[in-house]
Amino acid sequence: MHDPQVRAARIGRGPQANRGQVLVVFALAITVLFAAAGLAFDVGRFYSEKRFLQNAADAAALAAANALIRGETVAQADVRAREVLTVNFAHSPSGVVPTLPPASPVYESGHAGDPDYLINGILINGSDVRVAVQNPVGFTFGRIVGLDSSTIGGRARALTNGALMPIGVRHYVHPPGPTAGASSPCPGDQTAFMDFFSTADTSCLGTDSNAALRTIPTAGNAFDSASPGSDPSHHGPDIAILGQGAQPNNGADFRGFLALDIRNFQANGTQVYYNGVTAATNPTTLKGMEAAWVRAGGYPGPQFPPVIVPPDPMDQVATMNGNSTGVVIDEIIKRFVPGQDILIAVYSGSVMAIPDFTMTPPAMISLPATGLTVNAGSMKVSRNQAFSGTVTLSTLADTLDPANPMVLGTLVGASPFTYSPNPMTPPMGSGATVNLMNATTLGASPGIYTLWVQGQAGSPYLTTKYEPFPLKIGTVTRDFTVNADASIKVAAAIGGNVTFTINVLRSGTAFGGPVSLSLDTPLPTGMGATSFSPTSVTPGNGGGTPSTLSINTGTMAPGRHRIVVRATGMNGDATPRKVTHLLQLWVDVATGGGSNQEYIDIEGFAVMRITSMTTNTVNAYAITEVIADPNDPRLHRGQAARLVPWN
Repeated sequence: MHDPQVRAARIGRGPQANRGQVLVVFALAITVLFAAAGLAFDVGRFYSEKRFLQNAADAAALAAANALIRGETVAQADVRAREVLTVNFAHSPSGVVPTLPPASPVYESGHAGDPDYLINGILINGSDVRVAVQNPVGFTFGRIVGLDSSTIGGRARALTNGALMPIGVRHYVHPPGPTAGASSPCPGDQTAFMDFFSTADTSCLGTDSNAALRTIPTAGNAFDSASPGSDPSHHGPDIAILGQGAQPNNGADFRGFLALDIRNFQANGTQVYYNGVTAATNPTTLKGMEAAWVRAGGYPGPQFPPVIVPPDPMDQVATMNGNSTGVVIDEIIKRFVPGQDILIAVYSGSVMAIPDFTMTPPAMISLPATGLTVNAGSMKVSRNQAFSGTVTLSTLADTLDPANPMVLGTLVGASPFTYSPNPMTPPMGSGATVNLMNATTLGASPGIYTLWVQGQAGSPYLTTKYEPFPLKIGTVTRDFTVNADASIKVAAAIGGNVTFTINVLRSGTAFGGPVSLSLDTPLPTGMGATSFSPTSVTPGNGGGTPSTLSINTGTMAPGRHRIVVRATGMNGDATPRKVTHLLQLWVDVATGGGSNQEYIDIEGFAVMRITSMTTNTVNAYAITEVIADPNDPRLHRGQAARLVPWN
């Protein structure tokens, strides 16, 4: 059936043919394996070279940044970077010494002039240093598969900003100046007018608004008598900047120690926090955090914005009390020695309190159902030390009560009270009396209602305040009052809970009916669930009848939020009268809850040179003027060089 010779021939050829094919496959496989091993070897070399170039770029960027800190020019800083690169490049692991970056920077195609796309060169722009280096490294085994060389790169970026010490230094003492008979050289008498950021010899001349006679201080190269920096004709007066002797002009309990992480004191409840600090951070913890930042080289940021006039609220920072200053003095002593330069914040010399005015509304305004009341009552308006300007007063209706006489128009007139004086300049202390005059009613229904007095001030910031006061129309004999266990409650974090105890008290005779409790709408944006327990109470005597108001802050924004409790009921008079009282309360969400009230307005930044330190005091003198922008190159001396991400 089959040819035996053909079959024998096939059997004879089979094994020999297979062995030949295996040899071919093995030869190809071993070639691929050798190529892969060679490529792995080359990749390892390239990785080592890249790490080497990265280290060299890091060192060069820091060298240039530190040159700027020493006061060298941009050209000199460029030279320092190239010197460091030259030393490092001599030890390339590839054996190929890289070429120094060209004088004209090289960018990726299509991105000329964009620092983020620098691939070979050195860029120094203000406090920003970028170094990018390259080295073409040839393949060894990769040549087997046709690969010639690969360009390996490294790049680093360093900044010379930051390192601000938690110290606020007075700009002036005893302004406005000048002191009678002042002449140069100035005697250094701090009981007279002085500008601490002019040269010591001219610091007593001129005024706080006219520096024409003064000279700005400059830096010397070392702390010794031969240096221009230690000559009074070049540096500022030697003063206490921290601790004993550093107190402000207005006698506040502040000795130079700033809480740099708490800013924005535009108004009550507007504090803003950074670096893990919250409204619940107690002073002991806060002092420890500040001390750690000194040890680490200065405040970690975020950086302050350039200072503007009038002050940006974000240039306002909290002060620590004098008794807290020792902890930062201890850390300054550990980290610095006389002759070293530090970056500090500068303030006018006066510690501020949150600008504020208060209104004490009338206890009760009584009007007839119909008629003119010339003198309806009075109220008080006062202010704190920080407030300046006038307050304009007006009356608003309780718009959520449809029976309110202002809503119905039975309390007539546009005002409907004439406030006298208005506008008025409030004094400190108990305040000034303002009369509510010329109220006219026309057929108003008897009862007790609520009106609002609005006070508005435009200086130093636009501030509007409201206070409720009761208005009695006609004959009403039974009344109640409502109060709370506190006017302000604090939720340390967004989403936290607060509770108020609301007390409803009868006024004399039993009120004669239940009082319903509710919150006025609209509620603050983001407020979560709220509840009264109970929602209806019978006014009691003594401490009154309590109800618990529970509030979840939900997603409310950080800050101070107003809520209004409405208490209303029908009394037990022969002809029942409706009685409504409003209670204004506040919820602080993720703020200081009023605990941080004193602050300074930062005027700018400066570099000072430490002259002496004791356990009670740090002394220094200015070697720069006051500079608004914390990124200004003139502040480099007091800053630290840090590597930062490329973009």
